[in-house]
Amino acid sequence: MVADRYRLDAHIGQGGMGRVWRAVDEVLDRPVAVKEMRIDGLDPEDTRTRRERTLREARATARIDHPNVVRVYDVVDQGERLWIVMELVDGRSLEQVLVEDGPLSVGEVAAIGMCLAQALREVHAGGVLHRDIKPGNVLVERNGRRRVMLTDFGIAAIQDAEALTIVGMLVGSPDYMAPERVSGHPQGPPSDLWSLGATLCAALGGRSPFSRDTTLATLHAVLYEEPQLPPEAGRLSPLLARLLAKDPQARPGLDEIARELTPLPPDLPRPRADTLDFTPRRRTPEPAPAPPPAPRPRPRRRLTLLAAGGVLVAGAAVALALALPGGGSEAGGDPTPTSRPPTVAGTSRAPSTTLPPGARQEVGFAWVPPRDWKRSVRTAAEVHYTSPDGSQELAAQSALAKDDLLATWRKSEHDAHQGQAYEKIRLGRTTFRGRPAVIWEYLFTLDGRRWHAEQLAFEQGSQSYQISTWYEVGRGEPQARRTYANVKKTFTPSIP
Repeated sequence: MVADRYRLDAHIGQGGMGRVWRAVDEVLDRPVAVKEMRIDGLDPEDTRTRRERTLREARATARIDHPNVVRVYDVVDQGERLWIVMELVDGRSLEQVLVEDGPLSVGEVAAIGMCLAQALREVHAGGVLHRDIKPGNVLVERNGRRRVMLTDFGIAAIQDAEALTIVGMLVGSPDYMAPERVSGHPQGPPSDLWSLGATLCAALGGRSPFSRDTTLATLHAVLYEEPQLPPEAGRLSPLLARLLAKDPQARPGLDEIARELTPLPPDLPRPRADTLDFTPRRRTPEPAPAPPPAPRPRPRRRLTLLAAGGVLVAGAAVALALALPGGGSEAGGDPTPTSRPPTVAGTSRAPSTTLPPGARQEVGFAWVPPRDWKRSVRTAAEVHYTSPDGSQELAAQSALAKDDLLATWRKSEHDAHQGQAYEKIRLGRTTFRGRPAVIWEYLFTLDGRRWHAEQLAFEQGSQSYQISTWYEVGRGEPQARRTYANVKKTFTPSIP
């Protein structure tokens, strides 16, 4: 029970800064979603920042009353944890829809875009920026009206509020992050519209037009490359190209976006302004106004290995980024079959295994990290620990199992060795606790320091897991290897 009122029922998902529970409001006798936000930071200042960020999320969303925005009902403060009580949406994220059903038609994407434009009109009118629009934060109801809803204002910024930052941390999803945000320039409503354009491209083609095999390559594409618009975009191509303009002033406003999205192909019924019709239908091919770009590889999500601090942009050092199927820097989605409980943003089952003594429960797994190491949460399902002297880092992540691990890592190796003084030690198949696994061990140089990295990945059920370490060469390497071995022994998947 939370606040003697909200009875938690099942762990149903995760967001960028916490996990989500299905619950019952015992006072009003209605189902709700409760977002559990851990705010036990690394120090008092970090804890204050987390608390303010969480409360700001609740205030930002509670100010908005619109059918295309998930409603916030209550906030409960319980010391190290805050609980945000919100509307329970019986549906899937757009990311789940794309994984399970494949890309959508132009008419369906136009309807989604119209709904999101309606939501953003209300959001921006309230002085709020969402700052993390992506397929994982767009929900589609399963039954009835099939509303399309925008959720997870976890990094939203009220424009008239004091800015909050976390030093050394890049908050958000690089694939859907506007270039002015990556480069540290002023942001505004056009930044959300850029993310909207990238999201609609993903709905049409299966991935962001700036998605690359590494975080560094993705950030470079966002800043300097033209978008790879999906060939399926058809009549939406001109609008998407303008939404993804590098110059915020060149992007269309919401009124123009709505006009461009209103006409639908003749074989598609016109949806309500706040709903979407996903019923099967004949799809009419859309003529492309220009020759499409070359075919693109399937998207891969990425785990950023921080070899010396954080992912720093705008001229600072950028850490080595390596692909991991199904996981990512995104905050939102961990797609699951439709037979699972209703979701709010991503899904994950509750722990069903015995945890080792002293284990720390994360989203999708538990482990026993070293004491007195600095903890850093990259996403809800990706956690890092750094030794007090900064000579070693440990990381673990859970994600949706998708592509073959070895094939993905071989592709990542091809990209990773460029400019990093990369030296492979081994890359191949192995076993971990009797299960097939993949191991990758190598050396690389960053900021003049030589590092030894080792990654282990395996699959269990529908999930993939990765346990990694990288430590500075010549600084206590035997102890670093023992620490990594001990942590691997305690790693316990929460999802069978």
